[in-house]
Amino acid sequence: MDDQIRSKMHEALDVELPDRGMRSRIISSLPTGEAAVRRFRDAGEPGELRGAWRWLAGGIAAVLALSVVGGLVFSHFASSKVDGESRGNAAVTGVDFTCRLPVLAGATAGFISFPDGAVTIDPRVTLNYKGGYPYTYDTQVGRWVPVPRTALSPDGRSYAYLAQTTGVPGAMNSMSLHTHEIVSGKDRVLWEGSGSPMGSNVTWLPTGIYFLGVVTTADMALGPTYPAVYVADPIQPGTPRRVGPNPPPQPPTPGVNSYSSPDMFNLVGPGAAWGTGNRVPKETPSPDKAPAPGTYGPDRVLHMDLRDGTVSTWYTVIGTDLVSVMGLDAQGRPILALYQFNMKTAQPPASDGPPKVRVFLLTGPNQTLEITTATSDFRLGSQPLADAHGIWFGGWNSVWFYATSGGLRQVATIADGVFPTPTPPPGYPMKGAPASGGRSGMPPYMLGTLISPAGPCA
Repeated sequence: MDDQIRSKMHEALDVELPDRGMRSRIISSLPTGEAAVRRFRDAGEPGELRGAWRWLAGGIAAVLALSVVGGLVFSHFASSKVDGESRGNAAVTGVDFTCRLPVLAGATAGFISFPDGAVTIDPRVTLNYKGGYPYTYDTQVGRWVPVPRTALSPDGRSYAYLAQTTGVPGAMNSMSLHTHEIVSGKDRVLWEGSGSPMGSNVTWLPTGIYFLGVVTTADMALGPTYPAVYVADPIQPGTPRRVGPNPPPQPPTPGVNSYSSPDMFNLVGPGAAWGTGNRVPKETPSPDKAPAPGTYGPDRVLHMDLRDGTVSTWYTVIGTDLVSVMGLDAQGRPILALYQFNMKTAQPPASDGPPKVRVFLLTGPNQTLEITTATSDFRLGSQPLADAHGIWFGGWNSVWFYATSGGLRQVATIADGVFPTPTPPPGYPMKGAPASGGRSGMPPYMLGTLISPAGPCA
């Protein structure tokens, strides 16, 4: 992250920039696929990803790209309340309740009203192509905040975030957990110590503040360390408590190559953390040969009980699909994405865009409800956002909505030009035209502006 963006993030959080030797960064909720996998090397192991890790990174990056297409980050937002700018209307259908949906779109953010379709731009917010950082509209205080919705406190008046310090020669990585009062701007450090966040999706529940990471202490034994879910008390500062997984993962057996990565629990909801488990390779991976479909990647959805950290499998893929837990519905049930990624033929960036995704709701152990059954033209463009009405999905020039009573349907169509378009950096794939270097342009369905729901429709 360059100095300008770093400065604006600290300005938004009302904290001072650290010394340049202590490069601190606010962790995003959607790291790039390769960066996420890269952290799973044994302690002290240098160099680039090798073998199956390198190929798996590409597959994970492809599905994560579904939620960060366009690579947008807030370059500026103000905390004062001002009136929005009316920009016309969206064509709305299939919604019989009244609410205003916060969205991120193009070079700005705003609101789409239902059922009248009025589109309002929030002049406090500007976006550019600098990376994928989550932002949420907090309806409780009427302000945009620089964290995912999960990081908001139950009363909506504060949020939690992680910061990591790196770049000090000879010193271990350190991280800190903060709470931030939105109106007053008061920032409070709950804990600071050695470690690294993994996935970095902070969740604030009535039972505590949860995050996935590696927390190291002076009394820990030497050897590989594995990520775990931790919980901190938002009232009483102190060392976070390890929740699970239990029993802890074991290191690979010496001389055995058929070993998969540790399980990842990136989402936490009421009573449970959710993650995926990877297939165990049946043969020694090659750094120069892509593995066959069905021999790599996540194929199980895992449930961790927050009371004792025990783990059980709630869903197993049939066939060669890969599975990802994209989010949770209003009841805390996982929203799953099933997709194919053929590493033997895919050429990033693929001319037809990210892989087609089937979306399911996991209603119980081995019980699913397919959301995308009758919507073959649906293309996932953003993370799902659940509220009291149902589940909202973003698309290109479109908003989709799912409720059990009416299924998945497109409920808003937004004309080109309603949301301002940011200026892309040199070499960025342009819509429908080849970019520099001869890469393919955007596929036809991505010719519009990506609309991403950014808060409950209220």
